[in-house]
Amino acid sequence: MTHTMQPDVDEKLVSTPGSETPPAALDPAPAEAGAGPGPNPDGGAKAWLTVTGSAFMGFAQFGLSNAFGVFQRHYEENQLADRTPDEIAWIGSIQLFLLFSGGLFSGRLFDAFGAHALLIPGSILFALSLMLTSLCTEYYQFMLCQGVLFGLASALIFNTIVAVPSHWFARKRALAMGVVFTGSGLGGTIWPIAIARMIPKLGFPWTMRVAGFICLGCFAVGNVLIRTRLPRKRPAPWRGVLKPLREPVYSLFAASGCIMSLALFMPFFFLPTNAQRLGASPDLAAYTMSFLNAGSTLGRLVGALGDKIGRFNLLVTSCFTCALLLLAMWTPMGDVPTLIAFSVLYGLGVGVLVSLVPACISQISEPHEIGARVGLNYGGVGLFMLAGPPINGAILKALGNDRGFRYQGVFSGLCVGVAALFILAARMKISTKLRAVV
Repeated sequence: MTHTMQPDVDEKLVSTPGSETPPAALDPAPAEAGAGPGPNPDGGAKAWLTVTGSAFMGFAQFGLSNAFGVFQRHYEENQLADRTPDEIAWIGSIQLFLLFSGGLFSGRLFDAFGAHALLIPGSILFALSLMLTSLCTEYYQFMLCQGVLFGLASALIFNTIVAVPSHWFARKRALAMGVVFTGSGLGGTIWPIAIARMIPKLGFPWTMRVAGFICLGCFAVGNVLIRTRLPRKRPAPWRGVLKPLREPVYSLFAASGCIMSLALFMPFFFLPTNAQRLGASPDLAAYTMSFLNAGSTLGRLVGALGDKIGRFNLLVTSCFTCALLLLAMWTPMGDVPTLIAFSVLYGLGVGVLVSLVPACISQISEPHEIGARVGLNYGGVGLFMLAGPPINGAILKALGNDRGFRYQGVFSGLCVGVAALFILAARMKISTKLRAVV
């Protein structure tokens, strides 16, 4: 389907201030008897159990992904001390590349076969990746286990849990996604502390094994609770996979994600290392990841305001806020208290942002196309994510600690700022009225 969206014309994507009905983007009209499952119920036991199950899986999968900064610092000082920061960052970069770019395939499979066809194998492979990482001693082994296998398993899980709630929610979609991403935010808060405390007591191998068993438990709960509502749909031919990019709003939005992915997650890789540069103890350096993810948890709940004030409106604001924090706080940062304040505030902005991306894509998509269109967006993100952390690691290697961290902030802040302009352009394509709820 090709969406023709002219400013101030497509009323499905816009509501006026004070309206009781926020934009529900192409929400289906009530189905005739026997025509299908009907409109999104926006509630009910199965809907909220699906959200809860997705949050459990996000706690384990995306929460652990968000904790890579702890592994970055640990590897720099232990198993991979002979490797440079940008070489180690490639492990996390490959992980995120596969997580997001895998959406090109997993989104289509989700639309065709439902959630559990992806979640069950993804759960098994994810736990296996952690168990195998516990046995690694060489760089290539970490790359294969924690980079490639972890990333492939994450692609099956992540792209499914961000798509399935949209089958159940329309007008409360931002709230539902906020709850889902709150699970990953809590995981990102707890995992860095848990890993930093377990490694000295249990050793690295058993820390990874314990993490694997915890993840299996979370995945078991998630697989029991999650339900797919819409009937299966044969995937569109591959020749049509790029068709959404012909739509101005979608193409601008996808471009913003690609540019943003070069820089947005830089602190998730280098925050602990920067903290130690400023004089923080090893424990406090690890806990900065928890501060970052605690702020992100709150931000994911704040993202629910998008249902009231407009999802695109709130996304533009949060993106500009993240750019400002990188330029105004990370770049001149000179002490640990400032770094802790940055961690919480930046986490808040990122939390709002990541919870709204799938909600915004769903807003400009037909329900049966959500999986494929979310996957296409994250596929582009993954390609650029592959370059982002190594670029920031190379900046640090080339310029040294003090200047390197400053220029990381300049590069990342400018990238996120440009991405915000693209989101603003997409929002203005939907409506040029500044007070419209978009």
